[in-house]
Amino acid sequence: MALSTENERQRFAAIGRALGDPKRLCVLETLARGERSVSELSREVGCQVPNMSQHLAVLRSAGLVDARRDRSTVYYRLADPRVLDAYRLIQTIAGSDRERTSGT
Repeated sequence: MALSTENERQRFAAIGRALGDPKRLCVLETLARGERSVSELSREVGCQVPNMSQHLAVLRSAGLVDARRDRSTVYYRLADPRVLDAYRLIQTIAGSDRERTSGT
C-alpha cells in the first residue's frame, strides 16, 4: 500500500469522524433507500430538523452525501454508492469482533 499524503489522511479522518456517529449511520441507511428532504430524514431518523441539518453538514463536508435544491426544499442522496460498501465493511468488522469476544 502506498503512503498517503497528510492532506489525504486528513480527508480520510474526516470520513471516519462522519461515520462515527450512530445517527449519521442511520441517515446513510435511510438514504440508501433513496433521496430524502431534510424534513423527511428528520422524521424517519427521529431527529429534530436543526440536529439533522448539522448531521447532514458533517456528511456533506466529508463527501458522503450530495444535496440538490428544489425551490425551498433541499434533498439529500448518497454521493457515491460505495459509501454503503464502506458501511457494510464496518458492520462486518464489528460483527467479527462481536463473535470473537463472545467466543463463537
